[in-house]
Amino acid sequence: MSNMLDSLVKNRIFPNEEDVIKTLLGDYIIRQIGNQKREIKRFERRYGMSFERFKEYLHERSNLLEKGDLSRQERQTLAQAIMQEEDDWLGWKVAKEMLESWIGLRQEGTH
Repeated sequence: MSNMLDSLVKNRIFPNEEDVIKTLLGDYIIRQIGNQKREIKRFERRYGMSFERFKEYLHERSNLLEKGDLSRQERQTLAQAIMQEEDDWLGWKVAKEMLESWIGLRQEGTH
């Protein structure tokens, strides 16, 4: 790794090792921000709603499962769908939290 850094400085691509690391980390953080934004958009397209609305939707579906007048088959089908949706909720939540973390790191790096 050190040889790579030295090479980038020797070839005058960067003025010093600190600039190499700062630039490469900055690029990495920007890529991670893009990845998380794409993941969030994927969930928004799949469900046609925002994360906040999706939380309400899941709550409504859980209430329907608990209190709704459903047949055994309908209840089982709904329970399976809710389990998948809860997995997606968790993935969506993680993507949102990771996005906030990467944005925070990016802001720290600009100060």
